[in-house]
Amino acid sequence: MPEIFVSYKTDDRPRIAYLVAALREAGLDVWWDQDIPAGGGWRETIAAELDAATLCVVAWSESSTGAAGRFVREEAERAAGRGAYLGVLIDPVMPPFGFGEWQSINLSQWDGGRADPLLGHFVEQVRARLANKPLAPTGPLARRRRFPWRLVAGSLIAVAAIAALLFFLLGRNSTPPATPTAFVNARLDSTACSWLQIASVTSAEGGERIALTGIASAPESVQGTIMSAAMEASVPIAEIGVDDVAAGPPETCAELDLLRRHPWRGRPRLNVIQPRGALERTEHGLSIRFEFEVDFRDLPPNSALLGLDSIGGVEVLIPDLHAFRRQYPPLRTTGTRMAYESRFYDENQGARNVALILMTASGPINTDLVEAIGEQADRDFLTRFRREAQARNWQFELALVRCGFEGSITRRQC
Repeated sequence: MPEIFVSYKTDDRPRIAYLVAALREAGLDVWWDQDIPAGGGWRETIAAELDAATLCVVAWSESSTGAAGRFVREEAERAAGRGAYLGVLIDPVMPPFGFGEWQSINLSQWDGGRADPLLGHFVEQVRARLANKPLAPTGPLARRRRFPWRLVAGSLIAVAAIAALLFFLLGRNSTPPATPTAFVNARLDSTACSWLQIASVTSAEGGERIALTGIASAPESVQGTIMSAAMEASVPIAEIGVDDVAAGPPETCAELDLLRRHPWRGRPRLNVIQPRGALERTEHGLSIRFEFEVDFRDLPPNSALLGLDSIGGVEVLIPDLHAFRRQYPPLRTTGTRMAYESRFYDENQGARNVALILMTASGPINTDLVEAIGEQADRDFLTRFRREAQARNWQFELALVRCGFEGSITRRQC
């Protein structure tokens, strides 16, 4: 059974992914809803894992303490009933009524990245709770000013009354329900540890069948989450297809979540031809050949090829694709598309190769900043990255590769 079950609101998944990764890197056995297996019943699996876990870590945030956080509160109550509850504040909020009597781990000052020292504090506090030791004092909350609760309560009543009146007056002019594709795209934008897009839409009994492509740490979980949300919102979706979605390792969550915010939305310019042949043992570890194609038609002068794996994160493989083209003859040329051969290595570390990424920019590419993706996540780095991406019009295009060297060669083995 898992040591730790993590309960959270879906809106908070990008931050929760870092908490899960930190606990796992510390050697703790963690389960969250992204681990739901293919074909597993959503509610049944969550209930079983929650009841089996030694400890339930509940993330309290602005989302989970609000009206939409009822499932989080239900899971917290279920864990508290058997003494397995541990709260963690990831926003400066108070736990819901009934949970204030328990001390919580305070991460309200956490910057949301994996480089913040508060993550180490969080892991140690969880370890202490598993060992039935008292939690260390959490300073920031103790210094917070007390709120005038009567005044706040009165204000909330007034706000609720105004909201109810506006709802009554505007209800007849409310926004029409989202189309299936708009609904799915909105959900994909908020799905952590993934880089997904709609591949095709076809008619099916009961609505539309929407097939996805890309990479996710748990494709079947994405499938179940979107379908459940569509049913609750009465959106006519018959099926979410994930047959063409690769299951990527959780170690690449930070990189995927950052790069996908600057996607290329034009015609595909990068294609990976999946590996063929047997694995080879070399001094650099297991290796296999593969081919990739680049369409140079209208490719901007500042274009690079990046690699993403589970050990080193993002690496600039070819800093200048046009200079590479002039220096190395292609295996073959088809119109403006040129194919080249390369290799994957696990570098004797069990590295899981996830993707090649085509990067384009309107000016020179800061390769040091690019290669720091996933290694730095503090506010200063994220600010510099965002400014550079906007100023240079950075765009990234994902091409899937197989993810690792665990056995037989299949297209999406990760």
